[in-house]
Parts: sequence; structure tokens; C-alpha cells
Amino acid sequence: MDQKRTLSGDPSLLRRLNTAAALGVLRQHEELTAPELATLIGVSRPTAHDVLLQLLGQGRVVELASGSEGPRIGAGRPARRFRFHAEAGHVVGVDIGAHKVLVHVADLRGRTVAAHRVAVTPGLTAARRLRVVRDAVAACVKQATDARPLALGIGTTGIVDPSGRVTVSTALPGWSGLDLTRELDGCVPGPVLVGNDIQLATLAEFTGGAATGVRDGIYLYVGNRPGIGLWLRGQLHRGHHAAAGELLPFQPWADAYQRLLDWSAGHQGAEAPTRDSAVRAVVAAADAGDGGARYALRAFAEGLAGCLLTHVAALDPELVVLGGGVSRAGGVLREPLSAHLDANCRRPPEVRTSTLGEESTVTGAVRMALEFLEQTAHA
Repeated sequence: MDQKRTLSGDPSLLRRLNTAAALGVLRQHEELTAPELATLIGVSRPTAHDVLLQLLGQGRVVELASGSEGPRIGAGRPARRFRFHAEAGHVVGVDIGAHKVLVHVADLRGRTVAAHRVAVTPGLTAARRLRVVRDAVAACVKQATDARPLALGIGTTGIVDPSGRVTVSTALPGWSGLDLTRELDGCVPGPVLVGNDIQLATLAEFTGGAATGVRDGIYLYVGNRPGIGLWLRGQLHRGHHAAAGELLPFQPWADAYQRLLDWSAGHQGAEAPTRDSAVRAVVAAADAGDGGARYALRAFAEGLAGCLLTHVAALDPELVVLGGGVSRAGGVLREPLSAHLDANCRRPPEVRTSTLGEESTVTGAVRMALEFLEQTAHA
């Protein structure tokens, strides 16, 4: 929504929209007066003042102590100043992966106040993986002093339906059919929300990462499996079955990825313990200037372009964000991919590397929980 656009119509709807706009602006600024807020959201000063008093009564903003600094009302007392009460509650975000469980506790501004990571193995049973998640959430909440968790956001591999059930997952044993909303209920006092890991990474990158402010773009996950997240008209696009961007493995990708693993095995003298560590070795060698590693990454970029070309032609995105383990290669991967898109697209998009890295999914899980709290508060 354009925060400066003046809205009219149903008074209750107008109040909710004004409140939502005010909270969004207050969250982005350290402190504001009613006149400053009025200018930023396009309402009258009395309306802005009423909204601030409403939020103050709800405990969602706090009034700052008056001092000699700041604007004054004529020659009289300083204008009242308010700030978003980010400490009024917290949300918990979780990234459930094949090799890790990563948990963040964040305040209502989305700032991380505690983090906890547990290494796991891909073959872990569903029951044991869920137990790790519960324990990790409890440990992270305990680590965050005076945390008041209001909602729990979960990011997981697989197709996740709106109820929080994983309908299909090939990466984690016993994961298909799990109702994660029910399984993780009670981890925090508030509701449990579940989303696909790549879709949540997309949400994070386009609301606070490499693609902040972009209206149409693609998030390309470049790891041991291909995946795409779609950001269209300023919103995450999940698709009719919540499966948008879920790509089946295809041969060009598999061949290119295998070349990375083969290079790593040939230069480390033994097979790496995990695919992720093998890819890390290739990226590190490329960073150090190894020609063979750079060639392997360029070949991988060609396979990557095969994933992208149809999507780019159909969606005409402004930007592609590279995420996942292989994206650590930075320009060594980004530049040949950009060149391939330039040569094969009428309107090639810009290509950027993720700024959130492996924290993109957990950051998106936090954002999902925050958005839920915002929406329910305005209902």
C-alpha cells in the first residue's frame, strides 16, 4: 500500500489502514511526532495524533520523555515524540534443514536478540528432528532475556499447504504428510505458522535483503537442489497449490552440480563428508584464484541459466537474487550467469547475490510471524 495515499470510505477500514500505515512508518524510524507521522502517511495532524494515542493505549508505542531538544509547538512546549515499542513482544523464527536447525528470537522490529544453531544429519528421523526443533526453540527463548514470544514462524523444505501440513518433501525422511502446526504447537505461547524454506528466503530478501524495494523479482536457490521463489507486484507468490518455484531435478542442473562435486573430490584427495562442504571447497579455491575451480563454477552457471531462462522470459523480472550455498562464490558465479542471461533474454534482469546468506530462511520465518501479528492486530 502507498503510505502517502489518502484513503476514504468505510471509517473502520480507514482507521485500520491508518493504523497499519502508522505502525509501518514508526517501525522504520527511531522516533516521530504527530506532525511528522501525518506527513509520512498522508493524513491530517489530528488523525495522526489520534492514531498515536490509540497505539499508546495498546502499548504498541511509547512516549519519549520531554526535553529541550526537538521541534516545539510555536514558542511553547516541545512536540510529543513517540517510538515504536519493539520490546513489547517477540517472535521466533526457525529454519529446519537437512543439516541444521537454526532459531532466531527477534523483537517486533525484526531485530535478532538471540540465535541458536544445532547441526543435524540428513538421515535423522522425523521424530528426532522435531525433538531437536523443540529443544532448540526452548534454548533460544531462554537465551533471550525477558523474551515474550507471541508467534512462531517455521521454514521447512517441501510443499506446505495453508494449514501448515507438509504435503510433499523428498529431502527429509518421514516429513511428507507432517502437520507441523500441530506437531510444534506449544513451543511458544502464540500461534505456529509454517512456510516453504525457499519462499520464506524470498520474502526475507525482498523485504530486508538484497532486493529490498524491488516489485518484481526471482530468488534462485543454488544448492544441492534447484529452487525458485517468486516476488510479483511487491508480494510473495506462492501459487494455487503453494508450490510455485518447486522445481524437479533436471539433467543439466544435475550434471553441472556433479562437476562441482567431482572437482572437489579430485582436489581434496578424498570425497568431502557432505555436499555442502564440497561446494565450500570449490568456492574457496575459486576465491583463491584456482582456474579449475573457476571453470567448474562457470559451467555450473550455464546449468543455472537453464533453470532461469523460461521464468525470466515469462515474468520479465527486474532482479534475480542468488541464494543458497553455491551463491557464496559471488561474482565468480554471478558474472557468467549474467552474461548468459544477457545473451538469451530480450530484457535481462540484474543479478545480485543474497545479503542474508544462510540466514535468509530464518529471517523470512521471523518476517512471516511479524506479518501475521500485524494482520491480526488490524482485523
